Amino acid sequence: MGSVLLGAVIALIASVGTAALQARLQRRAAREQYLWSKRTDLYQDILRLGSGQIAHMDDDEVDDQYGWTPDAEELRRDLTARVQLFGSPAAEECWRVASQASQRLDFYVRENWLQMGSEYVVLRPEARSDAGYLNRRGEVERTRSLLVEQLRADLATDKHLKRSN
Repeated sequence: MGSVLLGAVIALIASVGTAALQARLQRRAAREQYLWSKRTDLYQDILRLGSGQIAHMDDDEVDDQYGWTPDAEELRRDLTARVQLFGSPAAEECWRVASQASQRLDFYVRENWLQMGSEYVVLRPEARSDAGYLNRRGEVERTRSLLVEQLRADLATDKHLKRSN
């Protein structure tokens, strides 16, 4: 009778321990999924919105003269806070560098009158042969490519989608 009771106690302890461990692992998995989802949403927003005037808040090169609005400032603050909370330091730095490159291109285009229109910017034909424009445009493309590469690495996109470059 004692061995039966001992067996029942051991089984009870084992089942309670297993249930507690399973609950802990489920909470951890849910937390990791939540954080991954936040990071994914953030990185999509950075790619859609995070260039030019929507740059990192600590970026000293943000020029209030061109394109600044209260809405743009609010979005800039939101993206900066979210990248500092959910993004990797490497992603934050890549975003900062890409934003600065985009701002330099924007400033060059405006200062050298390489655009037409005010609401919808259209490049003048001479911009396509302007060395300064082409250099800055290439810098924007390179820094954006590095940003995308870093964001994909942070999310392990290629690993999870079983894709390679």
